[in-house]
Amino acid sequence: MRKLGMLWTACFLLGGSICWAQPGPDKVCEVNISLPKPGASRQFEEARKKHNEFHRAEKDKNGIAVWEITTGHFTGSYLTSSCGLGWKDMDGNEAFDKRDGADIDRTLRPTLAENKRSYYILRPDLSMTPESATPPKMITIVHYFLKPSGISTFTDSVKRINAAMVQSKYPAKPSRWYQLVSGGDGPHYVVVTDRMSWADMQGPDQTMADMLKQVYGNDDKTMQNLRDAVDHTMSEMAEFRRDLSYMPGK
Repeated sequence: MRKLGMLWTACFLLGGSICWAQPGPDKVCEVNISLPKPGASRQFEEARKKHNEFHRAEKDKNGIAVWEITTGHFTGSYLTSSCGLGWKDMDGNEAFDKRDGADIDRTLRPTLAENKRSYYILRPDLSMTPESATPPKMITIVHYFLKPSGISTFTDSVKRINAAMVQSKYPAKPSRWYQLVSGGDGPHYVVVTDRMSWADMQGPDQTMADMLKQVYGNDDKTMQNLRDAVDHTMSEMAEFRRDLSYMPGK
């Protein structure tokens, strides 16, 4: 992991209460989207393994999960994530970050066409399931880019949908919500859903819209309110690459 300075401009423009309205310390994910140079995917994977040896030698306590993006705009890229971090825990690591950066320059950098880094916070108030210690085989990722005026409507709608799913025992897959805080266009929320197999891609027999009508009545506007708050969406799938990930020893 190699930190960059935090950019808080969006939070100041939108209002601090909107960005940070959740109890307890933030759980932070550092996410890197790495695109290898044309024809250099194998070289990148070997470099990733070599860089993992640096983390192993340093006895780094923070795991790094690597995912290969298989659909969408970033197909052919690799997503690396270090989650469960705390903001204050990222201070005082300058010496490690310098060594980490030097090893990245030696191993990974020569294989890369580009790398984009972002920071997200877990939104437990919106999530149905906690972060898993064991990554699933695949994940689906849906990005919601909101209208600035729609943040409260969007988050309220997600909570209302979650409550209806619990009440109706709707068979949803394990999923977690994250909010971008630095490193991209916003307001930006992401829902990550675990998929243990391709069969897990099949949705429930009952649509979510019908489930909401069952719980809240035929005049329910929850889904419409959510859609009205969204500017656009983007989706992708990713496969877990255990062979490229760094999992610290116990």
